Amino acid sequence: MKKYFILFLILLSSVFAFAEDTSEETRGLNLKAPVFIFTEGTTFNQITRIEVLENRSNFVREAFLAGAYFNMSTVDFLSFLDLELQLSAYYPFEIRFNGMSQKQNNMFNYALDMYFGAKYNYEKLKYVNIEASIGLHYMYQLTDEFHLNYVGLGTLDSIVFPISSGWSLVNSYFFSYDNPNLGSNAKVQPYDASYQYHIDLGIRYSRKAPNSYSYIK
Repeated sequence: MKKYFILFLILLSSVFAFAEDTSEETRGLNLKAPVFIFTEGTTFNQITRIEVLENRSNFVREAFLAGAYFNMSTVDFLSFLDLELQLSAYYPFEIRFNGMSQKQNNMFNYALDMYFGAKYNYEKLKYVNIEASIGLHYMYQLTDEFHLNYVGLGTLDSIVFPISSGWSLVNSYFFSYDNPNLGSNAKVQPYDASYQYHIDLGIRYSRKAPNSYSYIK
């Protein structure tokens, strides 16, 4: 349900607020006040849900969605680790059942997605930066039949191209394996497996954390 998404968002936001509020108290431990960077862009998502059957081939349901995302992450939160929060909103443009395209009856179907993880930055390549994270994933999806809630583990990996001192082009790849049986389908039509992947293309701008190396000086 949407209330789980809102509650999860409040809890994760409090983590960032707590980290920022306590930064003054931890200066004696040589911890820096976290700097936040923001990335926005477009995203493509494919969701696969599988029902395993004994006497025939499995039922495979696929949803293809497009939308926009917003990413907020820390810089130098710890010497080896940063935190990352990504929010996405999607609209399904195609639904398939066992490979066959299906017509949507409700034109107002949508999905809300959230990911929170711990991120490691690899910047030794200078002109191409690599970011890799692992964390918790949650999605709410409205379909013709159900209010679906997915909860699972995901990984978000990005390739960052530093265009100039403040601007970067970010290409991200996300994959998660989820439990899809927390919504209204739980008793009517539970699924045996669910996974999804995202491909994101975004723009990042930051004045507080400029790129050390960039294509345009």
